[in-house]
Amino acid sequence: MKILSSVLSVFAITTIAAGTVAAEPMIVTPAGLAPGEQFRVVFVTDRVTNATSTDLSTYDSFVTTDANGATYNGTTMTWKAIISNSTTNARDHIGLLSDSTIPVFRVDGTQVSTGNLWSSSLIAPINKGISGNIIEVSVWAGTNEDGSRKDGHTLGYGGVTLGHTLLTTGRWIDNHTSGTPFHRNYWMYGISEILTVPAAVPEPSTVMLAGLGGLAAWAYFCKRKQN
Repeated sequence: MKILSSVLSVFAITTIAAGTVAAEPMIVTPAGLAPGEQFRVVFVTDRVTNATSTDLSTYDSFVTTDANGATYNGTTMTWKAIISNSTTNARDHIGLLSDSTIPVFRVDGTQVSTGNLWSSSLIAPINKGISGNIIEVSVWAGTNEDGSRKDGHTLGYGGVTLGHTLLTTGRWIDNHTSGTPFHRNYWMYGISEILTVPAAVPEPSTVMLAGLGGLAAWAYFCKRKQN
């Protein structure tokens, strides 16, 4: 009884300790996708930043940090910010052109686009953080509705354009122009690498039942042999 009590105490302490650690978000395969199909995930950062840098990698690092080590199928995902600078279009930066057929989903599994983010409208607004929380804010963009850079209003310059997470028209990425980026802080959109749905893996319960069935068949065979 003492041994059992000690084991239960250790289990309780371990459980409590584990509960105090923030786990990395795990992205679940959106409903309707089959093994081998591809998709991407988009979210809004929980934190804000200024837009003073012209280096896109600065913002990629920002959204990656905000993604908090999110994983899909056991692998940590890579992210890019949906933004433009004076030399690079957002559509080229994230590798999502107008002819893309890879669907884009929010972290809660809601489909945002069939592939072309730069069409006339989105299926649903991009208004969820990496943990699925609703975030209705303006976001840095520097980008036209077609995904091209908005000359004179890209990141690192005065009057950077902003999108808004409430919108599904082209204004989701090109809503209005902000003041100088050196005195303002806003949120950002982050989009994942291309993800591939893995081959289906049997549920542990299914594997266990199959194993028990095999054992039962073996026992029956042995009994028949003895008789």
